[in-house]
Amino acid sequence: MGMFVGTARKRRTAGMAFGALACAGGLAAPAVTQAQASPGVTQAQETPIPRHTAMSITACDNWVGQLVGAVEHSPDWPSTAVFITWDDCGCFYDQVRPGTNPDGTAQGPRVPLIIVSPYAKPGYTDTTVTTFAGIIAYTEHAFGLSPLGANDAAAYPFINAFDYSQVPLKPVRMVHRALPASAQRIRLTPALIDDPT
Repeated sequence: MGMFVGTARKRRTAGMAFGALACAGGLAAPAVTQAQASPGVTQAQETPIPRHTAMSITACDNWVGQLVGAVEHSPDWPSTAVFITWDDCGCFYDQVRPGTNPDGTAQGPRVPLIIVSPYAKPGYTDTTVTTFAGIIAYTEHAFGLSPLGANDAAAYPFINAFDYSQVPLKPVRMVHRALPASAQRIRLTPALIDDPT
């Protein structure tokens, strides 16, 4: 799970301080964060945050909601686009064979992507095929930058997902759901570990 945020600020983002920096209007342009352990903290010591299949979906939702809420209530909200996506973990959940990128490398399986922005089209589903390079292409387009390579040069930059002439959308209230300690991690039994589904 990762989040990409494009804002008008130009400061560095420090891992777990994402929410605090967002509230203060101090995110870099662009800023990227992902669910991971804090530096110097082992996974056993880590406060549970969303990572992979052993984590609670509710914990993931709460974490994303906390970060998106911080961005929505920041001074940068009027010029922000948040891209929420999941990694292409290689799971066996897609019936469509991955394609090939313009540079000849293999694409991963299809994954969900959610765009949160005051200029995202409300209720719109963009079915245009793209890759993670589409997020880079969007950034290049937004900041007037040249493509880094063949993949982002040919990627769809989500132009149909935004309407910059619409009245800017207001922040959406994020809901935090209580999660008992016993439900923060899923107990993986040997049968679950070996289950390919």
